[in-house]
Amino acid sequence: MTQLPKNFFITYFAKKHSKFITRKASATNTEGTAGKMFTDKYGTDRFIYWDLDKGDWRHATGNWNIKAI
Repeated sequence: MTQLPKNFFITYFAKKHSKFITRKASATNTEGTAGKMFTDKYGTDRFIYWDLDKGDWRHATGNWNIKAI
């Protein structure tokens, strides 16, 4: 998490939308609370990140691609 750029685009497959989506994101919210990257008990990679456009936490699972803004 420390190697992530301050702001970035994250792209991943969203089951909810049945397509790849891209969000403008940050690893921390406006108050400085950090997101989280972990593997759950089922072996799924998860990343909780701050959506800069919505102003709320979002959750990416599986594989994702991050590109600096």
